[in-house]
Amino acid sequence: MKGVSIASVAAVVLCSGCAPHAWTRADLDGRVICDEQRMQQVERSARLDGAETHWVNCPQATIRVVSNDH
Repeated sequence: MKGVSIASVAAVVLCSGCAPHAWTRADLDGRVICDEQRMQQVERSARLDGAETHWVNCPQATIRVVSNDH
């Protein structure tokens, strides 16, 4: 029982130091992600038609970072 609690405390201490990554423009610009809007449109259309949707690969979108610097 004592070994389990020490391991639990160690895991909490190790994970507590993890801070969320601060994204930069270079990290995000041009990154390819799943296009959630397109996926929702396809799934909504399938529901209306009484069909099922099984995703193998998601439709992709590219993130473009727009700067507000003037």
